[in-house]
Amino acid sequence: MVKLLEGKAAVVTGAARGIGFAIMREYALHGCDVVGCDINGPGIRNAAAKVSGDCDRKIIGMEADVSARKDVEETVTRAIAEFGRIDILVNNAGILIHSPILDMAEEDWNRIFDVNLKGYFFFAQAVGRQMVIRKSGKIINISSCSAKKASLDEGAYCATKAAILGLNRTLAWELGAYGINVNAILPGATDTEMVRSTFLTSPRIEEEWIDKTALKRLGQPEDQARVALFLASFLADHITGEAIVVSAGEMMTQ
Repeated sequence: MVKLLEGKAAVVTGAARGIGFAIMREYALHGCDVVGCDINGPGIRNAAAKVSGDCDRKIIGMEADVSARKDVEETVTRAIAEFGRIDILVNNAGILIHSPILDMAEEDWNRIFDVNLKGYFFFAQAVGRQMVIRKSGKIINISSCSAKKASLDEGAYCATKAAILGLNRTLAWELGAYGINVNAILPGATDTEMVRSTFLTSPRIEEEWIDKTALKRLGQPEDQARVALFLASFLADHITGEAIVVSAGEMMTQ
């Protein structure tokens, strides 16, 4: 197998499970050393150990709250200490709290914005400064199809995922002169624990979502990870400021 990220080093947030875990594993299998972080300490350490067992790369699991600047700086410092540089950043950590906007508690709104948006800003700023020094790097921001369509009871989530696209374009413009590519991925319904616990909560609902797609299937975390691999590799060197929808054609019917 051709290893597209041989000798590279990455930071992946929200890597204990789901899409983040799949990206961490895909990168490692393609020759990349990875610091994966997650607010779930035992979960990220177990995830890192599992990926380490599948490959010969250095995989480090760190407990971190992406909305806490101190945790972000400690994660970045550890990655630089271990690998000497960060070639790739994947902003993936996110949460979803269901609530109609008229009923939503302020603390829930704030927490969603802190994790889903401020966390992306903190990591992009900290890692971006390192990439500017080296004049190279790839930043990948995981957004959502909810950035482009309304989802009932997900007002705060939709707002953050749409805001990520604005951040993505501005980062791409500001960092492009330093040889840094910044792109976003918009997953459709993907079979993860978060999705199963929030809206794919019954066989009927799952079938309804599948029926919305052209390919008639749910996404798997690996579907998103392969696109993240492409964007992190030399194959995407001339792509920046873009947002790739990975949804089995779900968005065509919206």
